[in-house]
Amino acid sequence: MKNTIVRNDASAKQNLHVRCCHCSSSLTVRNGTYSRNDPKNNTEMRVQRYLCKSPECPWQSFSVLPEPILPVIRHAYETLFDCYAMFEKGMSQASIARGLDLNRGVVKRLKKICCKFIAWFNREKMIADWGLDPVKAWPDFTRDFSQYFFPERWLKTPSTQHIPLY
Repeated sequence: MKNTIVRNDASAKQNLHVRCCHCSSSLTVRNGTYSRNDPKNNTEMRVQRYLCKSPECPWQSFSVLPEPILPVIRHAYETLFDCYAMFEKGMSQASIARGLDLNRGVVKRLKKICCKFIAWFNREKMIADWGLDPVKAWPDFTRDFSQYFFPERWLKTPSTQHIPLY
């Protein structure tokens, strides 16, 4: 596996406008990087981590994944569409695995996610802030994706609507 490092250009360091995906605070600082496999190129990439300095934030740190990678499932956005299209054509798991260069177990798990993802994507693209092209608002898209498919990874905050008044 090749090893590449994704670096931000100098202007990105000067114009750091990263908002916390949990509390939307702009009080963030860089906090190192970690390795992630780029599923498109089969290369290793470095992903920037951030600390949220807001005292109200329920989380300490977060990362903003680069455009091709979806959180948690570790596959590229296009892989879900490709996998779904192949399943719709009636292709077998083995042929899909060969076509996507994945093993059959991964394809079996992707099939479950793909069906849910396509239904969610078609519904959300009409009402979400990221609109028809999620790449333009990748952090918002990945946050919405993660909150819907992996709600247990998000802290539950009590509703402010049902606070009893004394």
